[in-house]
Amino acid sequence: MLDERRQVYKSLVQDTLNEQIYRQLKEKLITGEFRPGDRLVLRKLSATLGTSPVPVRDALQKLESIGALRLERTFYVPNLTPGELAEIRDIRVALEGLSAERAAQHSTPETMTPLTNHFNALAKAANNNDASLFLRANARFHLEIARMANSPILFDMIEPLWLRMGPSVRMAKAQPGRLKEAIPPHEEALHAIAAHDGATARAAVLKDIVGCFGILANTGDEP
Repeated sequence: MLDERRQVYKSLVQDTLNEQIYRQLKEKLITGEFRPGDRLVLRKLSATLGTSPVPVRDALQKLESIGALRLERTFYVPNLTPGELAEIRDIRVALEGLSAERAAQHSTPETMTPLTNHFNALAKAANNNDASLFLRANARFHLEIARMANSPILFDMIEPLWLRMGPSVRMAKAQPGRLKEAIPPHEEALHAIAAHDGATARAAVLKDIVGCFGILANTGDEP
């Protein structure tokens, strides 16, 4: 009986560790800490994360299974083609536009607090030209809107898109002088969601998405 309890405890600890590593790697993809073309060497990544290779390998395999990574001897962050970027843009326009409308329907002063905090962090980072902090706040802002939509299915469709295109967004938003351009549509979305104005919220989110991908289509760093 004692051995069985120890085994159950060990399994729970391992599951928790696996999930922690998976969340950390998702964050690195979503915020663009991993760049297009980066090769994720298992032992090096395990050392960086301070854990054994097993949970890291499991997380990498999980990310590869949903298309966020690819595998050719080692896992790597894919360089998305212009066609792939356009497809992700169109899907984001549809899904995030819907999530913005639903977020506006369901918003309350309490649920607006984290969204406002993410916007303030985004604006501060943009004004300081801090690309890393901006990208983190930008991703959290968009995913918070998806959470506010009160649709787990919709959120589970949106998050993988960010895993796929987060590294490429880094290339767009990191262009000199581009960060401040992203403040107005985010501010418009914030105010519209607070005012329960779904149509304006959708339009603001779409403006940001199309603007971002427009930069991607015209940058020399295009995948």
